[in-house]
Amino acid sequence: MITVQSEAEFEVAADALWRLVRAFDAMASWNPSVRKSRIEDGPPDRIGCLRVLEFDDGGTWTHRLTGLSDEDMRLQYRIVAGPPGAPVVLRDYRAEMLVEALTDRAQPACRLHWQAWFETDQPEVMQARARQVFAAGFEGLRRALVT
Repeated sequence: MITVQSEAEFEVAADALWRLVRAFDAMASWNPSVRKSRIEDGPPDRIGCLRVLEFDDGGTWTHRLTGLSDEDMRLQYRIVAGPPGAPVVLRDYRAEMLVEALTDRAQPACRLHWQAWFETDQPEVMQARARQVFAAGFEGLRRALVT
């Protein structure tokens, strides 16, 4: 199993970041790697709903919401479909986003942990793409939090 982990700190209260992350249907509003997002079998906070994302590379990927905890500020999902004829085969992809309040700071702050586990025949390609999507997401969240 391949693991990709990234994290970023934000100088906002954890609940402000969590409101953006937990909105399973809103990834296109804060991640510039995502052009469009729609929910199927929703609403977007129902475990089992599908998020269909069109990415900047033209690929369409479908995620199933597998976990959502407001108490833990944790969102989990799996990729259940990828673009037909994709050059890279991805298997058993699951991911988690976790918002952690940083209580040792004078000002409100938090950390977002984003990690994914998957199998593929092209690990370097998929690790690089996951890191690219995560980094774009972190920067997009920063922009969304200041507006």
